[in-house]
Amino acid sequence: MLLELKINDFALIDELQLSFSPGLTVLSGETGAGKSIVVDAVSMCLGGRADRDLVKSGAAKAHIQAVFEVNWQPEATHVRMLQEAGVVSEDIHQLIISREIHATGRSVSRINGIIVTQQLLRQVMQHVADLHGQHEHQSLLHQESHMHMLDSFGGDTLQKVKEDYLQCYHALCRLRQKLHHLGSSETERARELDFISFQMQEIEEAQLQPDEEEMLNNKNDLLRHAQQITTALGTFHEEIYEGSMGSAVLDTLSKNTKTLWTVSGYSPELEDFAGQAEELQIRLQDLSQDMKRYLESIEFDPEEITRIQMRLDLIHDLKRKYGASVVDILAFQKQLQQQYESLVNSEAHYQKILAELSEYQDRTLKMARSLSHQRKIIVSQLEEEMMKVLHDLKMGKTIFKIDHTISENTALDENGIDVVAFLISTNPGEPVKPLSKIASGGEMSRIMLAFKTIFARIDAIPTLIFDEIDTGISGRAAQVVGEKMSFVAGHHQVICITHLPQIAALADHHLYIEKQVVEDTTQVCVRYLSEEERLYELGRLMDGNISEITITHAREMRQKALQITKNYQRS
Repeated sequence: MLLELKINDFALIDELQLSFSPGLTVLSGETGAGKSIVVDAVSMCLGGRADRDLVKSGAAKAHIQAVFEVNWQPEATHVRMLQEAGVVSEDIHQLIISREIHATGRSVSRINGIIVTQQLLRQVMQHVADLHGQHEHQSLLHQESHMHMLDSFGGDTLQKVKEDYLQCYHALCRLRQKLHHLGSSETERARELDFISFQMQEIEEAQLQPDEEEMLNNKNDLLRHAQQITTALGTFHEEIYEGSMGSAVLDTLSKNTKTLWTVSGYSPELEDFAGQAEELQIRLQDLSQDMKRYLESIEFDPEEITRIQMRLDLIHDLKRKYGASVVDILAFQKQLQQQYESLVNSEAHYQKILAELSEYQDRTLKMARSLSHQRKIIVSQLEEEMMKVLHDLKMGKTIFKIDHTISENTALDENGIDVVAFLISTNPGEPVKPLSKIASGGEMSRIMLAFKTIFARIDAIPTLIFDEIDTGISGRAAQVVGEKMSFVAGHHQVICITHLPQIAALADHHLYIEKQVVEDTTQVCVRYLSEEERLYELGRLMDGNISEITITHAREMRQKALQITKNYQRS
């Protein structure tokens, strides 16, 4: 439901703030007073095309904000779209829509402060409000909504058949998905088995070990630097035992250690020095012998280096294909084994799913035919009901038809095997055409009113805005249109621009729109009418000249209207 509308620097409006309530709200005023400007502002918040000519002269930009109260249901289409777009992430009960239209032509759309595309705004808001009279926002013009409306008209009986069909159809979709995962043919499975076998064999033949790569890299480094290592160890051993200057380090250390022992008896400290020197002599001798043995174990073999490099190249190639490390490759090998076993065993499973799929296809098609039969019954009922309401709305020469096409040759979808389109002819002798081909906004609005009258209790769109609905009607026809709108307003918020007193009299709320000249500037102003002021406005709409007679007639019309609206429950 539309709660509030704020308009700044839009067309002839400097600043305007309006509050709206449930029930039927009427906007009236002199011709050219600017009633359509208010509707245009609402249209902008429903995703209408922005035009820089709508920016008030001299202003940099126009700003419009509308606050809608919404029934937040997670399964609702507009809720899903907002969540997928990241606009909302939790339950909310208000949508704050804003549009900025710059004089340069640029426009910005926001939902709850988040910038969105105009397309997303339009898609979301078509589930929140319908504006009739400007073709851009009429849900009836979207053929995809016709099937939903027809099914809604079918009531619980058809809904039960449709629920059973959808349950079976979704099971069929899941089976198709399973079959797709298993592979659509034996050839594809055989090809996948061959490829997995090749991968498994390539890894298995390599005989990889988890720590092999590190060991090979270490050995490779050792062999590549064997000459440098040999020189370092050989020099150390030679200096220890022989010495480059004719005096070996070990001999020198042995000689001096003996000297220390000759004086060790003079103090405990000297004895400790001699002991440490002797221990150092033994450790140095052991170290030199260990280096000699290590040196003798090193064999510089160019062929060994080549073999190690080839092994490392093989590991590198396998890492490029199957994992970042040898451990990853071995883990992938286990996955391949599992996939291979699954594919080998999938043939029986595949045949089982295939048989089950065939069974569900037959069952789903049978349910689709049953659903189609139920729709066929209600098609004629809805056509008949629509013709009655259109006759009440003084559109008795209008022909309404539902094109119900059944095709079992195309793939089943959530609607079964049916395609539904609403067709209409508003002039005698003309063939029926899609609703989108209707030129008159007034005719389209009355057709929508006819639908809303029939679907008042089940239609999910909470706010309906009618413009031009009174075009070409008067007298009793106007009275019927007003009563239908009042009935619909018992279940929806209805906002209507009208020139007819019969409709205005039935309104729960009445707003008067007028132009005023302030400091040589024309401005559009809106005010809420009191009950007494409404009588004068009804008199103006009836005659144009206010007199005691017109006021008396207006009071009688208003009293009669109040009696009528008592019969309609207000939400």
